[in-house]
Amino acid sequence: MNGTAASVESWLGAQSFGEQRGGLLVRGEIVDEWRVEAYLGRGLSAEVYRVTNVRFGHDGALKLLVDGSRGLAARFAAEADALRFLSLRALPRFMGGGTWKGAPYYVMEYLQPLPDPMPRREVPRFMNRVAKAVHTLHNAGYIHRDLKPGNILRRANGEPVLIDLGLVKRRGTMVSDPIVRHGRGISIIDGKPVGVGTLDYAAPEQLLKGEASVQSDVFALGKILRALYEGRPPASVKPIIRKATRELPGDRYESADAFAAALRHRNYFRSFLGVLLLVAVIAGLVALGHIDDLRRWAGKRFNAPPRVLTVAKAHDESYAAYFVRLKQLASDGSPVAQCALAEAYMYGQGTATNLEEAVRWYRTAAAAGNSDAQASLGLCLLRGWGCEKDIDGAIVWYTRAAEQKNLAAMNDLAFCRLHGIGVEKDAEGGFALALEAAKNGHAPAQALVGECYLEGIGVEQDIASAETWLYRAARLGNKRAKALLESR
Repeated sequence: MNGTAASVESWLGAQSFGEQRGGLLVRGEIVDEWRVEAYLGRGLSAEVYRVTNVRFGHDGALKLLVDGSRGLAARFAAEADALRFLSLRALPRFMGGGTWKGAPYYVMEYLQPLPDPMPRREVPRFMNRVAKAVHTLHNAGYIHRDLKPGNILRRANGEPVLIDLGLVKRRGTMVSDPIVRHGRGISIIDGKPVGVGTLDYAAPEQLLKGEASVQSDVFALGKILRALYEGRPPASVKPIIRKATRELPGDRYESADAFAAALRHRNYFRSFLGVLLLVAVIAGLVALGHIDDLRRWAGKRFNAPPRVLTVAKAHDESYAAYFVRLKQLASDGSPVAQCALAEAYMYGQGTATNLEEAVRWYRTAAAAGNSDAQASLGLCLLRGWGCEKDIDGAIVWYTRAAEQKNLAAMNDLAFCRLHGIGVEKDAEGGFALALEAAKNGHAPAQALVGECYLEGIGVEQDIASAETWLYRAARLGNKRAKALLESR
């Protein structure tokens, strides 16, 4: 789960006092009736400490505001108000608050962070409970607006708890509830209106307009589910993530409860049909007396060697073993394996980096028609990696791969057309090609389209469209898009 440690609450129970770096409170200090036991970490605006009540002996987590600039003091107060007045099992229990040496603080129940990584077999059940907690918040009339792995903690019994309520707002309003009366739907940072939420988890309507609904939190649930699987969800979960994270709110699950139901029932129908089909096939073969055929079929089904096309590194396979397997498959003539072997040489996976050998295998796979190899060979020729620079040759291979709808090749060829690299400059044609790849989910192309809209290259300048595409690319981890957004 990338980024969970960046949230101060995810440090609860995970740090020792010896790791303190500049905490305002010291161990043993008494804050009203709370004794400081350990410094847990610092987030955007506050430091968190593990504390013990000196009268009753129970533990808590004390959150102390240390940076009230840029509207952060209002967000801190909003969070404290939400905990104080929204008494829900899905939220931390509020245990007190006040000011200490002029700085506001509050104390909530002491909670534990999520395991990182979470065992894959535990993810569905845990996310079902998280969705139920979010549904409880929605039923109470509120939207969280900042759901992410770092804002989910656990009680000792494993029950999930939603934290960091500085952006919570009442459903159906653009302004926060009187309980949370310090902020609006659109935040003000350094005097400029910006969307709300965390880039990798917030829905598009939050980031672009500050708007939010139940479906905005559903979008975040889909992103969290993917994160808990470390970006590699099982096939039965992928459709759930896709529906939860669709661009338009109306295309997502109608509620967090519906999301939870889809997660619970993800395998039932498929498994039932599979069992029925298997029983029908076996019964038919037995009835017709084809017992030997049945045995041969079973042998092929369960004892078959790995498919040639499946050349991704196995989860428990070393890179050295992966390289040996790739080399054998490539020598046997698989273009997919040849392309993967070129990648291994290119990035030093299981062998020493060897750009010349990478290009050799790219050429072999490209000549056999593999579009990924053609796109990669085009890039090597364009940059002179492992071979003599040949821009004309790069354009030839890019064009062949683009004709097969290879998204990487379409993006690179679009860039060449936009800037007249190896081809006659054609800004409008380059933009159209990039847009086609972008619509098919290619993050670099989305960043390129956003940049075109931003600068008015090949299309009329449109800042709103630029931000839409840049946010899409940034959510997929594109660094160029993130840099452009941060520079604005």
